[in-house]
Amino acid sequence: MLELLVVTLAVFAIVMVLRKRYHSNLPLLFYLAAWVFTNATDRLISPYLMFSGLICALVLRFEFMGNGFSKFVAFLTTGALCLVAWTMITDVIG
Repeated sequence: MLELLVVTLAVFAIVMVLRKRYHSNLPLLFYLAAWVFTNATDRLISPYLMFSGLICALVLRFEFMGNGFSKFVAFLTTGALCLVAWTMITDVIG
């Protein structure tokens, strides 16, 4: 049940990124919650996926990027959030 709450936080983070609110802390909060959850339980998410998504979420918060590069980083961030959420959902279902 707790994993579904973490996935719900991922959905809210995806919505915030899609609404172009790049300064929101929800993606960072999601990665913190996902990291704590995966360390507290025996469920494993690829560390490459987790850290690449975290790096993209951190880069997205910079203000000096151009519009096109911001959209590209937002696309990568959204993709990483979706993949982590998908991994968590398949762990619950299957």
